Amino acid sequence: MYADYENSIVNLASSILKYFGAKSEHNTLEYVDELLKDEYKNVVVILLDGLGIDALQHHLAENSFFRKHLIKEYSSVFPSTTTSATTSLESGLTPLEHGWLGWSLYFSELDKVVNAFINTEKDTDTQAADYHVASKYIPYKSIYQKIKDAGMANAFSVSKFGSNKIESFNELTNEITRLCATSEKKYIYGYWENPDLLMHETGCYSSEVTEIINKLQNKLEVMCEKLSDTLVIVTADHGHCNLKNYILTDYPKLFKMLKHPISIETRAIAFHIKDEFLNDFPIEFKSSFKNEFLLLSKKEVIENNICGNGKMHPKFEEFIGDYLAIAISDKGIVYSKDSNQFISNHAGMTEQEMKIPIIAIGMK
Repeated sequence: MYADYENSIVNLASSILKYFGAKSEHNTLEYVDELLKDEYKNVVVILLDGLGIDALQHHLAENSFFRKHLIKEYSSVFPSTTTSATTSLESGLTPLEHGWLGWSLYFSELDKVVNAFINTEKDTDTQAADYHVASKYIPYKSIYQKIKDAGMANAFSVSKFGSNKIESFNELTNEITRLCATSEKKYIYGYWENPDLLMHETGCYSSEVTEIINKLQNKLEVMCEKLSDTLVIVTADHGHCNLKNYILTDYPKLFKMLKHPISIETRAIAFHIKDEFLNDFPIEFKSSFKNEFLLLSKKEVIENNICGNGKMHPKFEEFIGDYLAIAISDKGIVYSKDSNQFISNHAGMTEQEMKIPIIAIGMK
């Protein structure tokens, strides 16, 4: 399933920007615009990491709070992963435009693969530099700043690393409730790391995941009962699928073709290939992995708008490498035995990963 950049998390950001009088680069979601016609004082978007449509249907009863208020299924971006999707929501830009494509990105300035959010070198705890590499080379203007600059409202980010920092989900709901009680018009974005964190460790269909999704749902229902003049939208950045990983060091013919370690994600893998192997690589890759991945050249990625439309970021071509392998089955590829291997993961193109919900609760 390809990302639908007319019905995606990018377009949700566009609707938010439009509502608060700020310029947006992409089309809005008409069904969200319709909800916003009620002129709410507070607009709250809560993103529960990994809560795709598949998880919603598997773990929650049909008459549950979330499923009763589900108004639409829509699309993540590609790669369907936290780094790219949350940056799209926090910028209003496609991955093609903002450049934050995945967990690890190759930066020629350092000749290193860097974990973009946490600023460490790939598969290590070593700091990549004495400055934040991704923020320096792929900065963007946030949706919060765009809303503030428009002059109609304030904007806040509530998370472990947002403008309003919290450490627990109870603190998150309490802080959102507190902000909603103030008189000013505002946008609030709340981010929480589960169920994604637990899915990685226990699998996407475990009883532990069922329990945590139900707990999060119940806490948000209680929060909504306390609010007025507020639209709450609950969504996700991507879904999940259980998988098994191939280890690239087990494929010496492919391994010797690499200029650098693989990057982006285990289910959206960028390969930077030595010049003498550029023609041989796709043949050897397809021989090794058959039809479990869609292998695209850099040119094909760009021509097919895989990562969205708009003005291409200057770093984009470097980040996607010479070839991009996209998971379309239940497999991933890690670099070596030292690489993290999760039970469940995302970033590929299956419906499980790409389909996400818009759950809307309006309180006047």
